[in-house]
Amino acid sequence: MADLKEDVDGQIHILEMLTLFWLFFMSATFLIRVDVPDSESVALDASLEMAGEDAIRFGLGLAPLVEGDHRLGELLANDQREEACELMQEALPAGKEGNCWLAKNSATATPHGTVGTPSGGTVAVHRLLVVGPHAWSVTLDVWARGGGA
Repeated sequence: MADLKEDVDGQIHILEMLTLFWLFFMSATFLIRVDVPDSESVALDASLEMAGEDAIRFGLGLAPLVEGDHRLGELLANDQREEACELMQEALPAGKEGNCWLAKNSATATPHGTVGTPSGGTVAVHRLLVVGPHAWSVTLDVWARGGGA
């Protein structure tokens, strides 16, 4: 009879310890709250990238005024860098702005057109164009006006 009473006391003690552990664990999870910030939306980056791609495609889709395959190529062939950048910058949709960087062959890229200061994150869109004997590197750094979407 004594052995049976000791076994029951031991089981009750184990249940008490499990209950205390469970209460401690639940209290800790209630009191300790870990705030995990949401990841940045990829939708904003995608809209900026598409805006830059569309602006470059706009210049490639326009017919040349005099000669060449497209208006952007015609401007670059005549070394009209400011006009080429302004053409693409004006094609950016409302609410988006961008800086245009051009490099001819292996030269260092320099900004042309309207140069602004981004108020938020930017997305760079690159395109390599061959115009006559020259390779042009065209880059648009696009951001949302005001830093938001």
